[in-house]
Amino acid sequence: MKQFYFLFAILYFSFHNYLPHHFLLQFYYFLNLFFKNFCLLFSKMSDVWKYFEKVKDDDNIILLSINCQLCEAVYAISTATTTLRRHLIGTHSSTYIPNNQPKQPNQIPSYTLTEQKHITTKLAQWISVDLQPFSVVEQTEFRDFIYTLDSRYVIPCRQTIKQEVELLFSQRRTNLKSEINNIISKISLTTDIWTSSYNHTAFLGITMHYINNNWEVKKCLLDFIPIEGSHTGSLILTKLIELLQEFNISNRVISLTTDNGSNMLVCGRELANELEAGFFGLSFSHNRCAAHIINLAVKAGLKHLDTSIVKLRKFVIKIRNSQLLLDDLKSICSIKNKKFLMPIQDIDTRWNATYQMIERQIFTRDVIEILVNSHENILKDLYPTDSEWSKIMVYIISFICFTF
Repeated sequence: MKQFYFLFAILYFSFHNYLPHHFLLQFYYFLNLFFKNFCLLFSKMSDVWKYFEKVKDDDNIILLSINCQLCEAVYAISTATTTLRRHLIGTHSSTYIPNNQPKQPNQIPSYTLTEQKHITTKLAQWISVDLQPFSVVEQTEFRDFIYTLDSRYVIPCRQTIKQEVELLFSQRRTNLKSEINNIISKISLTTDIWTSSYNHTAFLGITMHYINNNWEVKKCLLDFIPIEGSHTGSLILTKLIELLQEFNISNRVISLTTDNGSNMLVCGRELANELEAGFFGLSFSHNRCAAHIINLAVKAGLKHLDTSIVKLRKFVIKIRNSQLLLDDLKSICSIKNKKFLMPIQDIDTRWNATYQMIERQIFTRDVIEILVNSHENILKDLYPTDSEWSKIMVYIISFICFTF
């Protein structure tokens, strides 16, 4: 670029008295653009770009930095290839071999772009299935592990992995649409809203159920849609309609199963109206989840039981919140040669949680009673009496009879 500025300076002082200023300014922009593209084209020919990657912003427009794919080194976007090569020679001499340096007779040739792409695709598939963060490829131990397995493979940066995962998603979505078009059966949908405990983001999950051409019952997740704002029935309906239109299955949906939330009931009713208005003669039904209804009935029934289960719940909470009691319980299990099992605390939104809490206490009752005797001043008033245990056993037996 120094040559460019020198050339323009000569032209300017030679012709500024003869040519209009705006012409020289336009000529400056033209030369600047020409030299930048020329330098970019020339730099791409350098062998260092096998090991470095130009990182763009999330919109894939603005160049942010140049990242070494062998380590975590980051350089400015204007960094010359000479500086990048100096980094490779100084830090990665065992991996980087300049083009002008003859290869050793026993050196293994590097992967072709096709081979490199194939391995990166497999890496992206593992990251997706195993729910790994994109940044796993930048962890030093992971990079050392991959280098030990295969020193020829150049691990991409997290932005490349993100792009690869998005590409895999688009390909899978396209294939899914093609598969659905080949299905001749009607389709049933189930949907529910789930909120992440990590970032409190709500998602609408929509699953399709159908019978394939081999008369096998199948299901697949159509979409997992972020939900912003109030979870109204109209908002859920809008997301559902958009998805049905995208997959072109509006005329094949015969039922929707949801929980008993008022927003879901509104959605089911309005969806029936939409489908019946658009497709005359289509039989559609909105079903309420039977398991959810049973769970609501059980929870309502538990409120009318005596205080024995409430007392057991307080006892479990006391143990779980005391590191001293937990350590003593572990010691007792070790002396009795029994496996330590953490007391289970029931949660209102988790089905069967109360049953699991009671079942765990029954299974560990012998070691729990030793713990109670060791800490009578703390636990005696919280632990159920024999008569209260009899009532709890009635509950557990009744639960088994109604659910099996």
